[in-house]
Amino acid sequence: MKKIFLIIILNTLFLYGCTDKDNHMNPHQSSDVKIAKVYDNDNIYLTQIALMRGHLYVGVELYKNGFLDNAKMHMKHPKSELYSDIIPTFKAKGSSGFSKELEELALAVEEEKDFNLISLKYKNLTDAITINESYINESSKSLNEKIVLVVSLLEIAAEEYAIGIVNNNVENKFEYQDALGFTVIAKDILTKSGTKNKDEEIKKNKTLVVLDSLFQLWPSLIPTGKVEGDSKIILNAIAKINSI
Repeated sequence: MKKIFLIIILNTLFLYGCTDKDNHMNPHQSSDVKIAKVYDNDNIYLTQIALMRGHLYVGVELYKNGFLDNAKMHMKHPKSELYSDIIPTFKAKGSSGFSKELEELALAVEEEKDFNLISLKYKNLTDAITINESYINESSKSLNEKIVLVVSLLEIAAEEYAIGIVNNNVENKFEYQDALGFTVIAKDILTKSGTKNKDEEIKKNKTLVVLDSLFQLWPSLIPTGKVEGDSKIILNAIAKINSI
């Protein structure tokens, strides 16, 4: 899948790491540690943030439904896999990022706090994320660019799903859940995107129909038994969206 490199920030961030628990591999992280650089492309910047949103969404949903161990795993990933690589870009944009809010939510989940507190920490974090998502060029806010972002997320979702579900068997529930989170965030991004005319409105609605058709791939948060799904369905959806 697309390589998202991890920089190790010592004495600066409370860095969570993936463990071998539940045989969850880290598909977002390269085996090579490379120096993070400033993203000069808004789509890469927004994709990185959206991936964090996807992990967080799934983590909170799992927590709400009582799957605490699963939730803890997903809460670790935004910081361990994604956040540190985006720090130089935050600095270049004059932003302090959202490390504090991210850490507070992860710790609350790790300590198994009441869900009302989890919800509050989650809202504080998503509010901070939204602020950072606004630090982009005006042209990147157009519907077409939002659709490019949606496609970027779906491409990664397809790769995750292919790892999670193989020949209708559950091989990795975490990647299955990742794919769900990324698809949910893709739909949310498009739903909130503005349109300038009737043609854009039609394009947006047609794309939303395609996105809605994908959710049959996730019959439950925790997959059990056979799952009637294939990553090719996501790839076909991407092709449909690109042809709209």
